[in-house]
Amino acid sequence: MLKGKSFHHISLAVTALFFFLSSINLDLSPKTIALSVAIFTGTFFIYRLSVWIPVLSWSRRFVDFYNKPSVLELALFFLTLLCAFYFLNLCEIALLICWGLFSTCYFLNIKLDAFHFKGLRSIPLIKTIHLSLLWTIIGFIFKLPELAINHSLCYDFSIRFIIVFLICLGVDLRDINKDQESSQGLEITTLATYFGFHKLKQLMLIVNLTLICFLILCSTESTIDLLIASMLFIGIINLKINSNPKTFTILMDGTLLLYSFLAFIVKLTRF
Repeated sequence: MLKGKSFHHISLAVTALFFFLSSINLDLSPKTIALSVAIFTGTFFIYRLSVWIPVLSWSRRFVDFYNKPSVLELALFFLTLLCAFYFLNLCEIALLICWGLFSTCYFLNIKLDAFHFKGLRSIPLIKTIHLSLLWTIIGFIFKLPELAINHSLCYDFSIRFIIVFLICLGVDLRDINKDQESSQGLEITTLATYFGFHKLKQLMLIVNLTLICFLILCSTESTIDLLIASMLFIGIINLKINSNPKTFTILMDGTLLLYSFLAFIVKLTRF
């Protein structure tokens, strides 16, 4: 189980790295290598934390975990990150730390006497928006200040967000049975558990089809977006509530990985 999760988290870290590399000027400078290491390591560590589930509490130790973390993994993470930060400036380090802290809000638990906040993943719509923003931001992390003034960049950000949002909803459909059950007191509410499998699937198909029509009629430079949106539409149609969870994972996570890889290849060919 642990090995399976570790491999899954590595694949997600590779996906984040591809998205990031597709957004920067590619070279072999120490700074680019350090940023790549920081993104890969940070993404992997964040997903490891989502398994360990950190808890902030006043009643016991200030920071505790539902599942015991690996001391070796923690040590390697901080050592690798410190080495990467050596080559970065304070602004870049601050952006990466903010992205990491924003990511942990997804699963961070807070216990204060009778109050128990189970992380943003316990809030249906906010949970999915938050996760989609995380995956979209990673490809624009050093361009965020430009979004308000660069219409082309804002357009690219919006299209990617919608596609990632649909992929995240597909993951919710995969986990609907597990999320409806209570595990270690952590019951997770998602749009899938709120609307139900079939209704949410119908809403996803409507949004996806609308996006495809928009890309065909109004966009001339979104070939990859159109390809991924079309693949996603076919994948969603074939999703069934009794499908093997691995099928969902291949369709959703595989689409996200392919999306990031194609974006990276396009950037590489223009380099």
